[in-house]
Amino acid sequence: MNRRNTRTLTLLSVFSAIILLMTFVPQIGYISFAPSVAMTLIHIPVLIGVFLLPKKYSWILGLVFGLGSLIKAATAPVGFLDPAFVNPLVSVLPRVIFAIVAAWIFELFKLIDRKIKNPDVYIFGFVSLLTIFAIFYASKAIVDLAGWNENWFIPAALFVVGLVIMAYYAFVRHEDRRRTMIPATFLISTIVHTVVVLTCLVVFEHAFILQYIPAEGLVNAIYTTTVTNGLIEAVLAVLIGTPILYGLEKVMKP
Repeated sequence: MNRRNTRTLTLLSVFSAIILLMTFVPQIGYISFAPSVAMTLIHIPVLIGVFLLPKKYSWILGLVFGLGSLIKAATAPVGFLDPAFVNPLVSVLPRVIFAIVAAWIFELFKLIDRKIKNPDVYIFGFVSLLTIFAIFYASKAIVDLAGWNENWFIPAALFVVGLVIMAYYAFVRHEDRRRTMIPATFLISTIVHTVVVLTCLVVFEHAFILQYIPAEGLVNAIYTTTVTNGLIEAVLAVLIGTPILYGLEKVMKP
């Protein structure tokens, strides 16, 4: 076994262990605020591994993520939706799809970088607009759910938007265009994860979902979940995953 293969298998093992650790240690990979409200952060090491490993190994990280989710749902359920995730079509399949799509999203950004003039400007604008959309609509959904006063909460959320975009701009002010592509990949891939998981949940566990959510409110429930959990998780993935990835790349340079 040559040095490259040894390095790849070592990284694959380390990231798989981190994913499983975050899965089974409470309040690390799944941060629960209430039985129906939880933030998933396990996709972050999956995305970091997708960047550092050859593309053909991305599905393995997604598989580990999905199998861990299935085992946790079967042995230590927390939320009311956990029984649905015992179905591998809900827990495993979307996580494998997510990891593969994330690898190809990064490849797409690299293609855009080669084919389009000043691609970093367009990517920065797209990520900024998506961040504004994410935090604004997430704050609106939180106000509706919690009954808080939107006159102070939404301006505070928009202030956070400004800080996030400022930090993103400071980060990408370098000649290395990967600094623009990596946060964009984190952001879009996380949204893809949320959409794919919700789609599989509705398609393969439709009868189970209808026990808790009436059919007429299903679309609204999916929208609320997407603009709260999904978009907040996307912003967190950018803020947490990007500096970790760059730190690892510096350490791992030969």
